[in-house]
Amino acid sequence: MWRSPKGVVQRQGLTDEKAARMLEGFRAGCGAMRPYHVKWAKFKAYCDSHPTYAAIALPLVAANREAADKRKGETKRNQTHCKRGHPLNEATVYFDRGGSHRKCMICTALNSKNPPLPSADQVARVTAAINAGQRAVQFCGNGSPDRIFGFNKLKILRQSNPEFDRLYTTKILLVRPRSNIVTHREVTLTPAQQEYQRVARLVPYQLPHDVRDDVIQCIFLAILEGSLQPDQVQVRVKEFVRAHYREANKHGVGKFGLRSLDAPIKVDSKLTRMDVISLRRWEAGEG
Repeated sequence: MWRSPKGVVQRQGLTDEKAARMLEGFRAGCGAMRPYHVKWAKFKAYCDSHPTYAAIALPLVAANREAADKRKGETKRNQTHCKRGHPLNEATVYFDRGGSHRKCMICTALNSKNPPLPSADQVARVTAAINAGQRAVQFCGNGSPDRIFGFNKLKILRQSNPEFDRLYTTKILLVRPRSNIVTHREVTLTPAQQEYQRVARLVPYQLPHDVRDDVIQCIFLAILEGSLQPDQVQVRVKEFVRAHYREANKHGVGKFGLRSLDAPIKVDSKLTRMDVISLRRWEAGEG
C-alpha cells in the first residue's frame, strides 16, 4: 500500500480489476496505456507476474499499436485535392523526403514562378549582407551556409523594391570582378577560310574524319584544276565520296576505304593505328 500526494491510500502495483478493464480495452482496439493512467513499467511488471494474462494481453497490445501506426497520416493519404483545389493523381504529384510526403506539382510550379515576397527581416539581412560585401551566391545560392532566400525571391524583391534594386546594382553588379565577365572577341575569317568552311559544311559529317578530310581535299584540288566550279560542290559532293571509296576498293581495304595510320582508333582516343601496329610487332618479337 502507498499514499498518493493527495492523501489517498492505494495498493502498490496494478490491480486485477484494472488489468481486466485494460484487457477489455485491448480487445476493443486500444493499445495505449494513457487512458488507464498506467505506466508501461507497471504493466510489464504485472505481465511478468501473470504469464497467462501476458500471453493474451501482450499480442493484443502489439497488434493494436501496429494498426495505429498504419492509421497515421490516413487523412493525408485519402486526400484527393490539394489546398488550392488541384487534383492529386499520378500526373500531378511527386514524392518528397524519401517518398513519404506528396507534393502538388502545380502548386510547386506556381510558387516557383510567383514566390511570396520576402519578409522585412529577410530584406534587412540581405541588405546587411550586400553592404558587407557578400556576393549573391552567398545569400541566395543552394547549399550556402549563409543562404537567406533563393534567386527567385531576389528577382521579385528587385522588381518590387526600386531602392533595393539600386543598392543591388551598385554594390554587386557594377563592382563585379573583371575575371567573372566573359568577353567574346569577334573572329574575322579570311576569304580562303570562309570558302573552306563553306565547302566543309557540304561534306557529310557522318564520314570518318580522315575520309572526310580526303574528300574535302579532293574537292579543292578539283576547284583549282578547273574541273569543278564552287557552285557545283553541293550537287557533286556524293560523286567525290564514291570516287574515294572506289579508289580504296582497288587496294582491297573493304568498304571503309583507305585509313590513315595516324588516325585514332576511336573518335575520343589518343591511340593511333600506327601505335597498335608497333605494339603488336613488339609483342611478336619483330620490333
